[in-house]
Amino acid sequence: MIEFSIIALSGLCLLFTAHQLGLAEGKCEAARRLRYTLVVLILWPPATTLAQSQEEISVAKATLSSLQGISFNNNTEYCGYLAYDPAGKLVATPAQRGDNKSCVWDQAENGLVLVLSYHTHGRFDPEYSSEVPSVADIEADEDEGIDGFVSTPGGRLWYVDTERMEVRQICDIGCLPKDPGFVPGLEGEISSVYSYEDLLEYESD
Repeated sequence: MIEFSIIALSGLCLLFTAHQLGLAEGKCEAARRLRYTLVVLILWPPATTLAQSQEEISVAKATLSSLQGISFNNNTEYCGYLAYDPAGKLVATPAQRGDNKSCVWDQAENGLVLVLSYHTHGRFDPEYSSEVPSVADIEADEDEGIDGFVSTPGGRLWYVDTERMEVRQICDIGCLPKDPGFVPGLEGEISSVYSYEDLLEYESD
């Protein structure tokens, strides 16, 4: 709670400073950015709390569930972000279509504050490891300074934690829609948590 209060107070100080400099609401892009930053500072949980909230998980599950079918049909990854809108509500951006191995979201932010990534892993392929987030997945989120959610052909939901540099399974096979062609067990036993080093080893096998 002390850390939260300090963060919120810091945000208020930023707004006060901006006002003193004459950056009145609606007259400067910097003021708008500061307002959205304050929303995130107040609503975003501090690092010492649980890395993901139930609200984030619910929005991620609903968003990725809606994308699983089209991702399987097109054998394509779909990606986007969870973000705070100007009213402080956590929403999902429209999804971007990628290819069968990657996805880059490049749409206009339209006043949203992007806080978490999400993406699907496409159709089940027995020759391709897709039931665990990849090294590239965790590195991409780390480069952006955010965490993320990943869905798999088997219907698993993973959380990518770049603070701890690990991925954690939120829920197991079938908690999201799964590819009708999915065959469980081909990748062996799937752990509930993998560190970055674990993923490097997993992909080298």
